Amino acid sequence: MAQPASRSDLINYCKRQLGAPVLEINIADEQVDDLVDDALQYFHERHFDGVVQTYLKYKITQDDIDRGRGNAADDPKGVVTTTASTDIDGGTVTFSYEENSNYIQVPPSIIGINKIFRFDNSTISGGMFSLKYQLFLNDLYFFNSMEMLSYAMTKTYLSDIDFLLNTEKQIRFNQRQDRLYLDVDWQTVEKDLEIIREQMSNTYELPPLDMIG
Repeated sequence: MAQPASRSDLINYCKRQLGAPVLEINIADEQVDDLVDDALQYFHERHFDGVVQTYLKYKITQDDIDRGRGNAADDPKGVVTTTASTDIDGGTVTFSYEENSNYIQVPPSIIGINKIFRFDNSTISGGMFSLKYQLFLNDLYFFNSMEMLSYAMTKTYLSDIDFLLNTEKQIRFNQRQDRLYLDVDWQTVEKDLEIIREQMSNTYELPPLDMIG
């Protein structure tokens, strides 16, 4: 079974399948490169083994925040204006559309994005003093004397509240442009990130066991 280990091995394998070296394959190197690129792209996009699901981290910069919350009136940074004209009632009317650059450029090797993890300061699910953490912390030592069903129902109830009050971040991904659009309130992104940094930089000590209850 042939298992090409490099691009050149794949090209030679394809030529042998076409009859080389018994037959003379009249094809330019540029044509070979184009066909190999098309084949690899088709494999990556269509075959279940052509991609690997992984997690990538990206550090949001101040420049990203400025571009995301830019507007033509106050802060035109990253704002792109597109116009369209038409004739209405014998006169020319121009329509102007403004779009801010609320996207992150991703590597071309990424062909799909499912979601981004939530970054906020929710009192229900985020931080050391969240309701979920305190519920688990206080009930951890009493599992033998409590019903698991009530604990699971409470966790589900808190998840429902968190889902209704803290919505997921809306994203749009364009593979051809390699852009991940973040449809979020960029005015609050900087505040949320600052709170997260502060929580991560602080050190907490758990209370003694006799105080937990």
